[in-house]
Amino acid sequence: MSEVAAELPEDRQVWLRAFYGFSPEEAGYLGFTYEPQRETMLERMRDGDLVLIYGAVDHLTDTSLKRQALGFLEVTGERCSDRERSAPPAIDWKEEHGFLDRWTFGVKVRRVWRVRNRVRINTIAPEAYANENRFERTTRAILLTPEERERALSHPVFQVNVYGEPSISEAELAKGVMGELLKPSRGFPPSLGTRTATHEDGENNLYLMMLEGGAEALLGRTGSHVGKALVKVGRSNDPKRRLKEVNGGFPENGTCRWKLVNSQAFPDVSTAHRHEDELKDLFKVRFSSQGGEFFTADKREIENEFMRFCVSKMPAIKSAPGKAKGIN
Repeated sequence: MSEVAAELPEDRQVWLRAFYGFSPEEAGYLGFTYEPQRETMLERMRDGDLVLIYGAVDHLTDTSLKRQALGFLEVTGERCSDRERSAPPAIDWKEEHGFLDRWTFGVKVRRVWRVRNRVRINTIAPEAYANENRFERTTRAILLTPEERERALSHPVFQVNVYGEPSISEAELAKGVMGELLKPSRGFPPSLGTRTATHEDGENNLYLMMLEGGAEALLGRTGSHVGKALVKVGRSNDPKRRLKEVNGGFPENGTCRWKLVNSQAFPDVSTAHRHEDELKDLFKVRFSSQGGEFFTADKREIENEFMRFCVSKMPAIKSAPGKAKGIN
């Protein structure tokens, strides 16, 4: 199996489901017509699972979308109704087609990515797309095999906003290969040009930020992250300024904010960059990756691990052991 599949969390399953269309900007849920169908899937799915959506073979599906992979939904374990997570145009469409009694039992969707290139679904998931599985994948969802999962996650995608979820700015919507986007990100390598060398090659800091209110404030009220801390790790020559930039993405009256918990200065950008990647690799093993530079874990454990890591990277100062910690 490829590196992409091996690096992903083993408990993140990928399912296949048919839709007439794909408009997550207007419908932020995975819908089921009958409640037992939803409950069956909630028993099988895990919070954070992905559902690969393809265009159903039906006259209601745009011809260019039939049998095409359209995008990925990241589901939560939270129940909802269709009206809770549908914009007026989505409800209007259902009413126009006499579908107000369909897909009313929902599961909330947290994030969505559209597949960038057109690809036929039978080339990705030939077993799941077999005719004998038609009823399962059109009314509930069918689990992809490990090989199908690997192929599905190898396609380029771009993230879009989800109706009912906080809006994400265009600059922060992720783009890339699906599998890579779910792995902890690597820090940007330092670039020391003549014009910026004096500024960039100075002191640089690793930082640990924690979301006030716990992980469920952003990741939903169900799943293994409930009761855990959500943290962001990174590198900056000014962690306090970076904190303001990160919090600038929240509304002024928002109920959650990032807090700068700890930071550690290193003598130059190259050293800080190297330690940043090492820290993310460590956190990926020790804690639960939420993609990019975000992780969930027990608050005290993750704070202590950050401190231990930073201390281990500081030079020993025999005459002043207290200063060797360097922890702010």
